[in-house]
This record gives sequence, structure tokens and C-alpha cells, in this order.
Amino acid sequence: MRTRSIVLAASIATAVIAVVLSPERNAGQSAGTRAQSHIEVDQRSSSGPQQQAPQLAKTSDLRDQLGQNFVVGIPGPTFDEKTESFLSHVRPGGIVLYYRNVKSREQLRTLISDLQSFALKTTHHLYFIMIDEEPGAVTRLGLFQNVRASATLDWHAIEEDISVLESEGINVELAPLADFSFNQESFLRKRVPAASIPELMRFNRRFIALLHKHGISATLKHFPGMGIFVVDSHKQLPVGNIDPHTLDLSLNIFDDGINSGAGLVMTGHALYGNLDPDNPATISHKIIADMLRNQLRFRGLVITDDLSQMALAKSDKMSIEEATIAASKAGNNLLMFSHNSPRTEQIFDAVLHRAEEDKELQSIIAQNSQTITEFKRKTLHSTAGPQLARVVPSTSESPASLK
Repeated sequence: MRTRSIVLAASIATAVIAVVLSPERNAGQSAGTRAQSHIEVDQRSSSGPQQQAPQLAKTSDLRDQLGQNFVVGIPGPTFDEKTESFLSHVRPGGIVLYYRNVKSREQLRTLISDLQSFALKTTHHLYFIMIDEEPGAVTRLGLFQNVRASATLDWHAIEEDISVLESEGINVELAPLADFSFNQESFLRKRVPAASIPELMRFNRRFIALLHKHGISATLKHFPGMGIFVVDSHKQLPVGNIDPHTLDLSLNIFDDGINSGAGLVMTGHALYGNLDPDNPATISHKIIADMLRNQLRFRGLVITDDLSQMALAKSDKMSIEEATIAASKAGNNLLMFSHNSPRTEQIFDAVLHRAEEDKELQSIIAQNSQTITEFKRKTLHSTAGPQLARVVPSTSESPASLK
């Protein structure tokens, strides 16, 4: 089903006109002096006086609030009945796109326009439309192939690639990496577009600035840095200790990216034994609330890595439903399920059922929903897609130019 009426979109889209905030920031400051992200939203886990929690919701309201907490993958390249049924059930806050969703540029624009029209109709908010397009590594659209570690970078070509994301309707980029390869055998080494920490920080600053210029939110990943691990977290849960010096260097990279305007940070599926011996970072309150929120003072959105197919989902110690709830309680705002929509529906229903009985979880979901929709109000504009771009104007400002 396609909803292409500009009049219908215009009647709803006025509620989501962007008011993006871009304060000046010092991108080169040390970890000891923490600046804030360019997008600040109220957080229940932030330091200082706490905002009063939203009132507990009725079941129908809770279902919509929980939906905003979910980012999901969809089955194919068209907005068909199967996709419509799935999105009607979950009513997610965002969609993450994969190879299976992309056949051509024209097809992708049509798909995203259909998705956004449906989002406004069913949730009264635009979707986050996310893509994992890492410079020089992971790609869905074949962009950023000219980016290599220690190579002379063509920033004009990189910006041209970013403009493609904007024109297709992408509004969240699941990049750049902040995982410097402290271990030369790291499974992430070939994905990091830099050979030194200063080089990586410089790259990330400029990449984030260009994304912001084109109305796209950047995502730093995978907190607090997975460059110490050899084991691929897709296959097995990495486990190890991170020494204090390496941890400080890693946090500096994230801090620099946050100060440069990254709106999201993705947590990593790995267990840091000396930071939290009981919980991987994805579900660790010590790592997310204490380190990311309080120490680095990050005020954007925290998103999990994919919960549907990683090694964390295969744990014999915790079901995926329990891991999802634990991820929420640890401080993640967005819960990502990239694959297997029928299983995602089951997980959504299980979390909803638990939240109806668990007042703490219900309050967290409500606060997350409020935080997410406020972030959308500040950031989503012309990236809604070619059809909606004519009725959702952009008012974003690019951050200060970076050297």
C-alpha cells in the first residue's frame, strides 16, 4: 500500500519540523573536559537533577511507546502486505536497511517514501531510516569505497557519497567506527579507516560534520571500543579485560566524536571483565550509565548493536527477551532487531507483556519514547524522502567547520 498524498503528509508533518541545535564545541579537548553532543535530550540516566518520570501508560499507549524503542529490519525491497502487517504490529521508531531492501536507487527512494508516509499515518512520527555504510568497509549502496587507512582522502568524493544518502532519504548513518585496533589481530582492524588514533579522530570529526551538513545523524560505535578483541562478536561473545591506559585512549576517541556532534552511540556486544564482570556492554548499567552518560556526558541516543543475530542472542545464560529488557534497563534508548520479523514480533510482545507488570520497565519505555520523539523533532526534516521533503522543510545548521 502506498500513501503518496502530499496533502495528507503535510497535515501531519508540521509537527516534525526540525529545530536542530548546533552549539560551538572544542573538538580537540581532552577526556578530562567533557563537552556535550550537538543534540541534547532529557535522559533519566544523566547526572544532575532528574526529570520527573512520565506517568505510567495505559496498555494501548504503552504499546506505542515501546514501538518507538524498537529499530527493525523489513523483509524485502517493497512496501508489501507482509511489511505493512509487521510494521502495524510493532510500530517501530526506526527502520534499518540491508542488501535485501535495495535493488536500485529509484526503488529505494520509493520504498523510503512509502515507509515514511506509513510512519506518519500509524505513529504520527517519521521513522529513523538507518543504514550501515561504513567508510572503506561495510556497504549496502556501494559508497565510500575510496576510503582506506593512511590513503589520501578525496573529501569531495566522500561528500558526494553522503549526498546520495541524503537524496535517498537516509537520516541516520550507523557510522563512523570509533574502535581503534589496539590489538593488531582485532576482527575490526580492516574496518577502521585510519592507522593512528589522531588520524581516526580527524577522519571522524570531518565525516560527522559532513553527515550533519546533509541532515544525517552520525552513530559512533561500538562503545566503549572493541578494538582489543580478536573474536568476531557475530560469531562469539568477545571476553577480556581492557587496561586503564587503553580504556582512556578509547574513551578519548568517543569523547572527541561526541564533541564533534555525533547524535547516537552504539553499544558493543562484548564483555569487559574488569569493567563489569557480569554483563556485556550492551546490558551493562556501569558502562552505559556510569561511563557513557555520566563520565562522557553524552546526551544523545544510545542504540544497541543488532540483537537478533549476534552471539549475544545465542547465549545460554539469558534469553533474547531477557537480554532486550536488560538492554533497556541498562540505558539503551533504541533496541535493534535487523532480521527475522516474525521473531521480532514475538520479542516485542514478550517485552510488552513484561512491561505491563514491571512498573520500572514501563517507566523506562515511556521515558525512552519521549526522548526519541524529542530527538526526532530536532533532527528529522528533508531526509524524510523525496515525496515528503516538499512539506517537511529543513532548518538544521551545520556545526562549526573542522580542521
